[in-house]
Amino acid sequence: MLRLAGTNALAIVTFALIYAAGGSRWLTQGAFLASLAVFFVSLTALWVYVERTRPGARDVLSRIGHGVLALVAVVIALPALVLTPLFALQEALPPDAGFADVVRPVMVLLLLALLLLIAMNVAGTVVLAVSGLRSRLSRGRGAAP
Repeated sequence: MLRLAGTNALAIVTFALIYAAGGSRWLTQGAFLASLAVFFVSLTALWVYVERTRPGARDVLSRIGHGVLALVAVVIALPALVLTPLFALQEALPPDAGFADVVRPVMVLLLLALLLLIAMNVAGTVVLAVSGLRSRLSRGRGAAP
């Protein structure tokens, strides 16, 4: 589960960086969309690879359950790790420091990255389910005379 959680954390950071670069106008709209597509597919492939190479149970339901546990761990832990220090700093600093202007964009980036992470996990789960179904169907065809 730790390897999948690490893959999910890598995906969140990557998606947040892509959105931050796009929002800062460091990327053109085409470059933003291309990088989002390339990294989404690449990170989904990495997620599927990590899930397929783990030792233990190999059926599709256990793989899906394993992926869901890793996703839930990251969805709960990462916002807490990112937002807790920001809220503490916001409370400690005077309002005229303008730190609220930092917290809001970070929250939006985190939300967008979490949504893309969930979509990536769903896509990886679909890949695993389809490949499991395909292998089960091909084994069924081979057994028939």
